[in-house]
Amino acid sequence: MTFKPWTRRILIWLLLAALAFAVGAFYAAKLRTETEIQDLRSSNTLGLELAVSNTRAALSLPAMHLHSIGYEEPDVLQALNAQTPGSKRIIQNAFRSMLMRNPNYFQGRWLDETGMEIVRVDRPRGSSPTIVKDADLQDKSARGYFKTASTLGWKELYVSALDLNMEKGEIEKPFRPTVRLAIRVFDANREPAGIFILNVNASAFLRQIASFSDQSDVMLLNTDGYWLKAPDPTDEWGFMFGSKNTFGKRHPDVWRQIQATEQGMIETASGLWIWRTIREESTYLTPAHNITLKAVSHVPHEAMAVLRQEYSLPIYGVALVLFLIFAGGLYQIHSEITSRQIAEEEARHASRAKDDFLAVMSHEIRTPMGGVLGLADMLLDDDLPEQSRQKVTRLREVTKALLVIINDILDLSKLAAGKLDVKALPTAPATIANEVILLFYQTCPLEKQDKLQITAKIAPDFPAAVRVDPNRLRQILINLVGNAVKFTDEGSVTLECACDPKQHLLQFTVTDTGIGITPETIDRLFQNFEQGDQSVSRKYQGTGLGLSICKQLVTIMGGTIDVTSQPGRGSKFSFSIPYEEATVSELPVADQDQETPETKASSPRPLSVLVAEDNEINQMVIRNILTKMGHRVFIAEDGAKALAAIESDETYDLVLMDVRMPNMSGIEATEHIRKLPGEKASIPIVALTADLVGDNISAYLDAGMDDCVGKPIDPSLLERAIRKATNRQNGINQPA
Repeated sequence: MTFKPWTRRILIWLLLAALAFAVGAFYAAKLRTETEIQDLRSSNTLGLELAVSNTRAALSLPAMHLHSIGYEEPDVLQALNAQTPGSKRIIQNAFRSMLMRNPNYFQGRWLDETGMEIVRVDRPRGSSPTIVKDADLQDKSARGYFKTASTLGWKELYVSALDLNMEKGEIEKPFRPTVRLAIRVFDANREPAGIFILNVNASAFLRQIASFSDQSDVMLLNTDGYWLKAPDPTDEWGFMFGSKNTFGKRHPDVWRQIQATEQGMIETASGLWIWRTIREESTYLTPAHNITLKAVSHVPHEAMAVLRQEYSLPIYGVALVLFLIFAGGLYQIHSEITSRQIAEEEARHASRAKDDFLAVMSHEIRTPMGGVLGLADMLLDDDLPEQSRQKVTRLREVTKALLVIINDILDLSKLAAGKLDVKALPTAPATIANEVILLFYQTCPLEKQDKLQITAKIAPDFPAAVRVDPNRLRQILINLVGNAVKFTDEGSVTLECACDPKQHLLQFTVTDTGIGITPETIDRLFQNFEQGDQSVSRKYQGTGLGLSICKQLVTIMGGTIDVTSQPGRGSKFSFSIPYEEATVSELPVADQDQETPETKASSPRPLSVLVAEDNEINQMVIRNILTKMGHRVFIAEDGAKALAAIESDETYDLVLMDVRMPNMSGIEATEHIRKLPGEKASIPIVALTADLVGDNISAYLDAGMDDCVGKPIDPSLLERAIRKATNRQNGINQPA
């Protein structure tokens, strides 16, 4: 076949393009392999951290309960002080109530100072807690845990080693892994009144240890290197049976490093090892005799080798596929088309091939992009020079923007290829709407914050639970609300949620006071790559895919979407989707954004921060975040205690105020603080709440709070709020 000059040039360019893509495929595969390895390290580290956190929580909770029963409950304190015949019954009931509420607790005891049991409450397997008769009470003076616990002082805690429970000198069967916690109790004159001991069944958190990673073996070791949880159950509890088989004997080099450091990661000939040290960390008690465990994650060498080799063969396959794709394109260009019907069929086939190819390639690009984002986040946690930090931050922002575009392209490709699934699941639509509004409220550009109100209005009869696709609903709302915020510089953006129960339709309307849309533009607004007109595209940027994806998603979900608009007055986007009924009990237990550069105006000095929070777990989380920021943390368990702390002689720089607390709410406490005399009334107060939407925001600000941060807490958003509040108090203007 003879080619004309212009076809020859096309052929040369296409062959060069195929070669370039083949070379690119080689380096992309190499980069992806390293990214997969890094993702493996990161995901297994995260899984191990979750296992450690779960284990610490499993130990902290019984410590808190022991503290409560031994040092706080009025009836128990009175019983310890009076030592009347009724005292025993009070303490029996207290232990029985504790065991009833906590199925992992199977024995609670009160021993006198000689080691004799005064009270014992047992939970037989499969039964309710029962009070042991006096005739069956035993002398425990010879047991090691009594001897150690009898030396404890005020509010000191004993935590035993984790072993198998024994009854009458025999190991209980089936095995019951047990950890014992003990405190010494005192009367009103601080004279010893005996020992409280709580036996905790550790089976639940041991089972959960292995569930935190599906890519590695997660194990738990004691200080001697014996397995408490192992991939092979026959390795477990060797010390209870006189076995000499330990982790240290099997992996001596790894064990030496695990013993020597609190945490670490190494890769040896046997695979990838990651470890963390676990100790009980009680907020209220001082561990005088503590448990020490080692949580270890292991990815075998064989799995690492397979991962590294996984892309060696596909490298050449990708190059060949790319060449064949372009060769096929050349063939299509130079083939003789004998009929219009054949030409149209070939065009449709090429379009489908393009959509399939684009969908696959978009996914392949998105995977390493996620790795780049993760690495950027890790770098930002390091102590980088400011210039380098700015570059990494910019890299992270650009990568996120590129990832958004790739996600849009991928969704569009899936829609075109007919591969995008819609799954109707139990969903709380009002929660999704509120989360979307919260997202854009917290990430609204600083120059718009004082001029743009972003709110949600939920109809009273809006269903609490329905069956729809939650991910697609969230995607549609994010696109529509995001567009409204982008094209509205001042005024309002409102998301209204209603329903038509007769037609079983959820109805959503996004109204803004932005630039509006011309009538001739509305007709093509939902087409791919359309965004109003060219001048708007240049000013506001974007791919023009969002509304097209919204329309196609709504259509797939069986709904309709419409728009009305006036140039210069604003726009209203409305869509309806059908739903099936669901109950609240079917809903999953519910799962947020990032820091914006506007809050980087100044780095805050170490602050004295008063945290008003009634939930102990939240206290631990907030304390950890603030401590990492370099601040000093003081805890108040409710609004009344927070107010008392501010009124005291102590000086605080900032208050983080939970909104919903017992005794006095965060709003009431804030109103009282703002009425105090002198400088105490002007202390910065930042709300911590899960109700950070719509009218609630106005209520918090009207009460005198300076800012709001949503729960669960994003450290970067919290740091931004702290900077913003303290800068405002110090007279530092936030950057526009």
